[in-house]
Amino acid sequence: MIRITWENMVAPITELSAGPVGRDRTKRNASKFHTDTMAFVLPASHSPLLLLKGPSMVWRWLRAAMERVGIYLPFAGVICVDGKQTISIDEEWRASITTKRRLVFIEPPSAGDLRDTYGLGFGRPTSSVIYSSPDAVELGREERTPGSVTLYWWPRDPVDLYTLYEHENGWRPTTTFNGSALCVEYRCDMRTGAFTIECVAPTPFETAVVFKRPRWPRQLTARSVIDCALKRLQTTVDAPRILDDGKRIECDIRGSSVGQRYIFVAFRKYGVADCEQWLQDTSMLGRARRTVDGWTQALSG
Repeated sequence: MIRITWENMVAPITELSAGPVGRDRTKRNASKFHTDTMAFVLPASHSPLLLLKGPSMVWRWLRAAMERVGIYLPFAGVICVDGKQTISIDEEWRASITTKRRLVFIEPPSAGDLRDTYGLGFGRPTSSVIYSSPDAVELGREERTPGSVTLYWWPRDPVDLYTLYEHENGWRPTTTFNGSALCVEYRCDMRTGAFTIECVAPTPFETAVVFKRPRWPRQLTARSVIDCALKRLQTTVDAPRILDDGKRIECDIRGSSVGQRYIFVAFRKYGVADCEQWLQDTSMLGRARRTVDGWTQALSG
């Protein structure tokens, strides 16, 4: 395997740059948002050579090549210092989900690099979500997997490198959350320091839990999500913060890695007992018992 590093590319650029003018121009262009390349002609014994400008160009080429075969790599030129996702439930139990993140760009992005991903943890349709952002415009969206939408965005104003940039976005899923438990998925798509998920509703919550999404099965069902959440409640170390008489609940995610997916499940009052009973009723034993009871009533009737 050949490893290409920035140090490997600095040497030929420094040697071939024509005096201080070339170096100054390189410094000025490094702070602007464009992705041009720099061409150098070697002596007659060598053929013309086209050098990529920095490791970011190599990474962009690699990402583009991987996406052609269905593998999507995240943009590595931005860091999330901290973030918070707020799930606000109205009286009709429809959700409005707002995410605020403080970002630091360490290299200029290109169209398609910046993405917001939305999901409900399992295969509910989300392709008709309503997106809004005060600082960004939508470039496009796609639904790579059922129940998950990737939305491409671009800043409204120019972004300065190595300065804090506050990105806020909101979306409204088409489904309602009037069940005993509420479920939302969070995907870590960049290096993140700390992230908090909170839920606000008109009625109290009993508890909540956030856990890593199981890798198998790839397509989770509502039953498998609830089963994982109930098991996690028995072993969790970090208890959720219950505020405002139970109407607001918060969970923290720390030490997340790029590519990891988390599922946040909040249980309404008496929701844990309702979900446990629902799991028993929908199990194979529960379905068989209901079938036998139905046959017994039919024969006796």
